[in-house]
Amino acid sequence: MPTLFHRYNELLKRRPWITNSLGCGIFFTIGDYAAQSLFPKEPDLPLDHKRMIRAGLYGSCFFAPISVLWHGKTLPKLKNPFINLFRRKKMEQVPAMRKKLHFYDSVFRMGIDQLIFPGLVWIPLYNTVMVILAGRDDPFQVIQDKLYNNWWRVLSANWTVWPGFQLFNLYFIPVHLRIVALNIWATGWNTFLSFVHNTKGHGHGSGHRLEEIVDIDDDEQEFYVFYD
Repeated sequence: MPTLFHRYNELLKRRPWITNSLGCGIFFTIGDYAAQSLFPKEPDLPLDHKRMIRAGLYGSCFFAPISVLWHGKTLPKLKNPFINLFRRKKMEQVPAMRKKLHFYDSVFRMGIDQLIFPGLVWIPLYNTVMVILAGRDDPFQVIQDKLYNNWWRVLSANWTVWPGFQLFNLYFIPVHLRIVALNIWATGWNTFLSFVHNTKGHGHGSGHRLEEIVDIDDDEQEFYVFYD
């Protein structure tokens, strides 16, 4: 009798687009819920359900289709170009060498994935979509400010979290299950993304109002400067 996992496994193989869209939407919603619960903007602030819906829409309608196309369809076809065709054919004929070849290809795929997609696709896409869905005034200026403040910090954090897992994922996990594995691993990461995106001033202080005394030449002309 097929278990729930076997049925889900079959759905991932037969209908990867819709199955992964539903899964990504759920996991991004969970991530935003965790961010609001663990890092509320104010004590006792009720959950922002619209914000959770936006996170779910991003996961289902934007992240999932691109992820299926990249992680499920394109990345598995990439081969390490530093191994020539003659050597590749020779390695494919020996089981022990075949595993080594798979490892070399996995390292190359991980490198391409981490060098290109986080900084050039995922971080800009997340900020752009979430700002537009939120209906912010002057959205393009808001997007520019968020990327200016957060892009490098998020990217450098990404490189501490993802390369090792991606290598494991590409080497050990079957192709049709890789996005599921990514979603499970990304639960904490989605929480971090939501926190960074929704914390005012992140990257230049905590986002809370700061008060500083600016001392100029005349002591009697001290004044307060407020940063929002």
